[in-house]
Amino acid sequence: DTALTLGRVQEEQEDLGIAALPTELPRQFCVHTIAVTPLVFIAPLDRGEFHVAEPPDWSGIPMILSESGLGRERVDRWFKEQHIKPRIYAQVAGNEAIVSMVSLGFGVGLVPKLVVDNSPLAHTIRVLEVDHDMESFNIGVCVLRRKLSNPLIKAFWDLVVGSPHRK
Repeated sequence: DTALTLGRVQEEQEDLGIAALPTELPRQFCVHTIAVTPLVFIAPLDRGEFHVAEPPDWSGIPMILSESGLGRERVDRWFKEQHIKPRIYAQVAGNEAIVSMVSLGFGVGLVPKLVVDNSPLAHTIRVLEVDHDMESFNIGVCVLRRKLSNPLIKAFWDLVVGSPHRK
């Protein structure tokens, strides 16, 4: 969870973190984007008991959503802009939990594509072709500026910043 990661870095429980970056961060953070990934709606592979038409009838589909976080904020805003009141089946902690519940046929979820691409359950779900304007996630390494005075952290940071940006 982005908020937890950033909070742990801010409270100095961790030296650095990797997280989906919110639009605005406190000035005390240095961040470097290492990946950009769109948000995608996922559904279980058709197994008869649960079918999602394209385009989906959102008001009738059970949704598996994050309890909180950047993805939840974006999907809530999108549903509101579309004048859709989603039927929320479950609210879970973590994108992997969303993928698991979707793969079991409990509903449709929204996750970063990077999660789908790296999931061992990718063969059990499908990405829905949904035209939405939700902003992609910038995934980045974050550190408190003052922590860059530590030679070990600075050396790691220099490696991260010097590496080519992957899309």
